[in-house]
Amino acid sequence: KAIANLQGVKLNGHPLTLEMSAKGAGESEQPEEKKKKKGLCSTKMIVRNVAFEATKKDLAQLFKPFGQIKSLRIPRKFDGAHRGFAFVEFVTKQEAANAYEAAKNTH
Repeated sequence: KAIANLQGVKLNGHPLTLEMSAKGAGESEQPEEKKKKKGLCSTKMIVRNVAFEATKKDLAQLFKPFGQIKSLRIPRKFDGAHRGFAFVEFVTKQEAANAYEAAKNTH
């Protein structure tokens, strides 16, 4: 639900882009049908196009309605600024799927 509800929602003036995170760093792009089936079996999501002014607290408030957040990570550059994307991991696959479904088609 979070991805469907939050896809494209503006956070500090920037629309968010949300996707389910795939396990394994070396995976290649898959056809859309496989992405739909495989992507929904993960507890982790990647959130792209996060405003540089956004904080971990902002993202936590955005995703909290969809379930218990296990971890929320915003990768940073060496200068301390974040890189414009984040990883949100939920406790259960169902919470992650709800978040994804809520935000996937919004812009």
